[in-house]
Amino acid sequence: MSDLSKDFWLNRWLKGLRLADHVYNDASIRWGELIEPSVDPRPHPFNDTLRIAVIASLPVGFLTLKTLLTYARHYPAQLHISCLLTDDPLNQDARISARKRIWHLYPQDLQRELERATIRTALTAGIPVYTGDIKQDWFRETLRDLKPDAVLCCGFGQLIDKPFLRIPNLGVYNFHPSDLASGHGAGPAPHEDVKQRNAHTTRWTVHLMNEEIDAGHIIGTSPPINIRRSDGEFPDNPIDFYSKLTDGLDHLVYHTVKCLIEWHAHGQTKPMRSINFEQLFTPEIKARMMKPIADFPDVVFPDPTLFAEV
Repeated sequence: MSDLSKDFWLNRWLKGLRLADHVYNDASIRWGELIEPSVDPRPHPFNDTLRIAVIASLPVGFLTLKTLLTYARHYPAQLHISCLLTDDPLNQDARISARKRIWHLYPQDLQRELERATIRTALTAGIPVYTGDIKQDWFRETLRDLKPDAVLCCGFGQLIDKPFLRIPNLGVYNFHPSDLASGHGAGPAPHEDVKQRNAHTTRWTVHLMNEEIDAGHIIGTSPPINIRRSDGEFPDNPIDFYSKLTDGLDHLVYHTVKCLIEWHAHGQTKPMRSINFEQLFTPEIKARMMKPIADFPDVVFPDPTLFAEV
């Protein structure tokens, strides 16, 4: 086992929380650790249940995780979350480009709270959490043992390499906050891209991940999202921009995993190729996404109307 002392703040918090049973890693791991929950209250998945790993950090990743958890709670026979991979922006050894990505917009105390909230949510649900280097054989074997059919990613600071991409047979899907289909906003700074282009709207893109940044096959794009204030001005604070992007993200995640479950149920063994989100989004949510930027709550939740039929 390698040195876990650099995650002292996290492990001290976990000890007080009493949600973690074991915390460990391997000598080959450059940073981070695997955290096992004390209790897993979920039913054991069936052989035909879709098993996914979730990669999530930052507020957009947190909303993605909560949406998938809500789906899994309503439909445990359809969806099982095998593990969560998340950023640890306060670990100085972590190679996640924290100073170049959205993390640098948040002060350290808020970075810590975002990481805590994400980890706490997963552990409470019985999901193991990994905060470290994914490009090591030890972690790859650990992930293989969890047998994910697919991986869904939103907000993550590490590049995905080929050995990782080969593990889930249904693919690794990324939610990226820009309109990649129109050639806009690849990379870690979509806010700067829309500001430079003087754009009034943007979109989320769902794409298959490959070894290049935001260059994989595009599965689909969300309806447009208004990124201007009511006076037509562009927001000065980038956090306002990224907060507005949570509008409709839960619907995008919901429809993506629902389509993936149906794809898996039909015996498919390769990644999906396309989803028509314009057709799946209701007029009401499309209208909400086109409202101007306003004040946002500190905590976002998946839209309960998504699960009203249950």
